[in-house]
Amino acid sequence: MKIKNLIPLIITLSFFTACEEKAEPIIMKKSNLMTPLPCLKLATLQKESEIINHLQELYPFKKSCDYTLTLSYKKDILCNSNHNIALKTTGKFPKSFVKIEVHKGLTSIYSYYVDLYSNVDNDDVEEGFQQLKEDLLISQDKEILK
Repeated sequence: MKIKNLIPLIITLSFFTACEEKAEPIIMKKSNLMTPLPCLKLATLQKESEIINHLQELYPFKKSCDYTLTLSYKKDILCNSNHNIALKTTGKFPKSFVKIEVHKGLTSIYSYYVDLYSNVDNDDVEEGFQQLKEDLLISQDKEILK
């Protein structure tokens, strides 16, 4: 087979194996929210102890706090719908997601959500929590003084 005949094949394969940029997280924050928050209480919807333990190492959660952080995620997302066939064939269908929310009572005051093209791990949760920390827990005045 001539190299000339292989060029279209190589270009096609590189299209399907090209590196996917990481999806940008969607962040929503109430505009009237006073920061920094004094504390956070942890409530998880998941039972996977490795990720929960890692999150607890990142921050001293307090059970008596009025602000509740909820972590939810899903791994190995499968979609059997034919509506997403184009996304699945190009590799742009997410394999997992991470969602971190902060509530005061029943009111959502902050949300971080990101689709991932690999399964969620400790680094993905830590990245989301670090963003939350910058947005809600670190005083802007303290940052200016540093």
